[in-house]
Amino acid sequence: MNVQHAVVVGGTRGLGRVVVERFLTRGCAVSVVSRQRPADFPEQATLRHFPADLERAEGFSGLWSRIAAAGGPVNYLVLSQRFRGQGDPWAGEIQVGLTASRDLIEGFAAHFAETGDRAIGIVSSVYAEFVGSSQPVGYHVVKGGLNAMVRHYAATLGRRGIRVNAIMPLTYLKPESRAFYEKNDRLMDTYRRLVPLGRLGTAEESADALDFLCSERASFINGQCLFLDGGVSVVWPEEVAKTFAGL
Repeated sequence: MNVQHAVVVGGTRGLGRVVVERFLTRGCAVSVVSRQRPADFPEQATLRHFPADLERAEGFSGLWSRIAAAGGPVNYLVLSQRFRGQGDPWAGEIQVGLTASRDLIEGFAAHFAETGDRAIGIVSSVYAEFVGSSQPVGYHVVKGGLNAMVRHYAATLGRRGIRVNAIMPLTYLKPESRAFYEKNDRLMDTYRRLVPLGRLGTAEESADALDFLCSERASFINGQCLFLDGGVSVVWPEEVAKTFAGL
């Protein structure tokens, strides 16, 4: 049986790293893309790291060819990158979030396996559909654009049997931020009151959704952007305001 090959862009921290762990647990060979290889990146035969700078087009040119040459045809591609640079946030968000995503999808498209299960999973956000003051305008534009990109490539790559879907998580607990949230009682109480399920989600739950979408279990799911918000998006804002006002 051929080993499935998964590529995770932004897979050395946060949600991306948990996604990598999910693929490894399934027995996939995993190629991880990030700016630098972290010191704690594990050494194992089924895991490779490829450095790339997504802020510059020349920083990842030909990346797809190098990865396919090293690991074989691709079954799954997960895009979990985020602009973390120091430059203009608008230009940086657009380049890393939108332009690089387009280039990566189109670059890897020629290197997907010809048969078997194949899928692309994209990390979008609830801010693709709603406005949040904690994120800049460029972030909102990028996430909305990614949802449009999901629909476009679901229609075009779907003809080749490559499914394309996204998840739209609310703020969630990840290894790097869990301690901050759990020590902030007022903030956690706000989320308990806001979220119908009464809690924040976790990186593991978002990774589980991507693990499902990038698997044979989701073989007829294509072009979907899935809210992972514990039900926040189904509650009318007026009701939320009345709850917080104690009315």
